[in-house]
Amino acid sequence: MSNPLFDTLFRPTTASPLVASAAPVRQQGTHTRAGNAMNRTRAALLAGAARAVAVSGTKITMAQVAAAAGVAKATLYNHFRTREAVLAALVGHQVQAIIDEQTGKPLGSALVDAATAIGSHPVRRGLARVEPAVLAAIGRVDRRAAGWQQAYAAVDAALRADSRDGAETVLRWLASFLLTEAAPEAIARDVAVLLAGLPVCQD
Repeated sequence: MSNPLFDTLFRPTTASPLVASAAPVRQQGTHTRAGNAMNRTRAALLAGAARAVAVSGTKITMAQVAAAAGVAKATLYNHFRTREAVLAALVGHQVQAIIDEQTGKPLGSALVDAATAIGSHPVRRGLARVEPAVLAAIGRVDRRAAGWQQAYAAVDAALRADSRDGAETVLRWLASFLLTEAAPEAIARDVAVLLAGLPVCQD
């Protein structure tokens, strides 16, 4: 099966074709109105892309993304050269948003909230409706791929902060919510069992 979301994000490559569409980078400690405006525009574009994918799946056009974001196509092309670059940035952005939302929470609460957020995510629900095969492909954990590396690093850090090991197990459990949504109460019961079985970190 060939699909841009799966191909560009969850199949490992030796060189990234998306460098030209990377987020604007400013030197540490510098703040400019233009830089802040670019970041706000990029965030708006990714929000528009999320809405477009939730409705139409991964075969969106650049015109659909621009329309969903409420910007001209030229503005979109200033940030992203291709649909694949939009999809790559969207996944990275959404994964990071879920990670950031768990910052500072106790481990159990963070896992419950992360699993709930994954299962109820509008993009996940949209893909389940219009492209279930793509969602199934994305749900297969591949730690060689950028999206899964990002998720694994966050899970591993959260577990180690709680003196626990087992990031691979927890990551696969979280990935299951890409395929099947569950009620928070059921997720909380899962987490209690999961945490009871995780080994103590040896480092």
